[in-house]
Amino acid sequence: MSIYGGMFAGVSAVAAQATNFGIIADNIANVNTVGYKDTRARFTTLVTESISSKRYSPGGVVAKPFMNPQKQGLLQGTISTTDVSIIGNGFFVVNEAAVPAGAADRYLFTRAGSFVPDDDGRLVNTAGYFLQGWRTDQNGAIINANTQDLLTSLETVNLAGFTSTANATQNLTLAANLPAAASIGATETTNLTVFDSLGVSHLLSINWTKSAPNTWSYTVDITNSNGTTTNITAAQQILFNGQGQLQSVDGVSGAANTTGSTTVAITSAILGTGANASNITINWGTFAQTNGLAQFADPYSASLLNQDGSSPSALTGVDIDAQGVVTALFANGQTRPIYKIAVATVPAPTQLRSENGNAYSLSDRSGDLVLTEAGLQGTGLIEAQTLEQSTVDLAEEFTDMIITQRAYSAATKLITTGDEMLDEIIRVKR
Repeated sequence: MSIYGGMFAGVSAVAAQATNFGIIADNIANVNTVGYKDTRARFTTLVTESISSKRYSPGGVVAKPFMNPQKQGLLQGTISTTDVSIIGNGFFVVNEAAVPAGAADRYLFTRAGSFVPDDDGRLVNTAGYFLQGWRTDQNGAIINANTQDLLTSLETVNLAGFTSTANATQNLTLAANLPAAASIGATETTNLTVFDSLGVSHLLSINWTKSAPNTWSYTVDITNSNGTTTNITAAQQILFNGQGQLQSVDGVSGAANTTGSTTVAITSAILGTGANASNITINWGTFAQTNGLAQFADPYSASLLNQDGSSPSALTGVDIDAQGVVTALFANGQTRPIYKIAVATVPAPTQLRSENGNAYSLSDRSGDLVLTEAGLQGTGLIEAQTLEQSTVDLAEEFTDMIITQRAYSAATKLITTGDEMLDEIIRVKR
């Protein structure tokens, strides 16, 4: 009977609008959820019997949720260097476990990039999912590049335990004034800290003695960390011209605008730390100029003492570029790539299965996972110090809620009207 069919159609309409109301409520509830993608209700008809010219059988309606997990949300800047967003296609790969160990530790996908280090230095978002990436060498190349398309090649991005490597001093730049009015035999000393290959500091001393007008002889000593001082050069001479400019170094006169330098060799035994032997090139400045070593009437002074060595130091922060390379920043000014953030794509992202914590998992209809790097194979780029905001539009949601409320009321009226019609039929019998 069409009356019953109409009532059942009304029931299906009530159920469909109730589903739509639940979707709207969920959207509004997540208006401030980072990386949240709004869900829309798509209504589809139910047909119980094909329509003919003489008979109509009411069916009904069903509301099915639709969501695009890759829908781009607005980016909002933050002050955290570990907040990241994706501009374009793709998802961050995350895991429920800090150290994935097997099939029980599921890999999931998310656009919510609000990652912060936990107490062990591992990057985790507000849902408790750990960010996955590839470890890199000091040049930024992925270490296990041969298997990087497999999920098992990933590991949790961990900022703990990284220290910069030591750099032995190889070059030393000096700018100083030796007093022109000093008497023959007068001495001055230039001291500078240098580092061996293990990062241990040593005191390098340049001992100056005026041997003639415009002429200074020098020797170089090293005082190692044990306090032992060793001379590492025989006496050499540096000459200045009548304008106080550098004229010759170690008996070699250089052409104008060329650099005068001396290389000193330091053996491992002299260092006394087990470090490798090293050679340090001392840059005295430019011949016929006063941008390095010079001789004027002023007292002795050193205006520039630079060297390129360093000791190991602790991690002070990270920088993440558009390709997802995580670069460690150290207190001594060094930088080193340590990870590359993985980006995942699937052929049908709208068919991914929603999980708790604003994450998604593969389904039978989403297609297989493609694991790649940011900016490759159609994936988007990574923007650090930003968070992708929810795609919910409150104005649209409130408009839909009003329409849904009216449609729900109309659907209940169908049921009430059908009941009244059945009551009329019963009265006919009476």
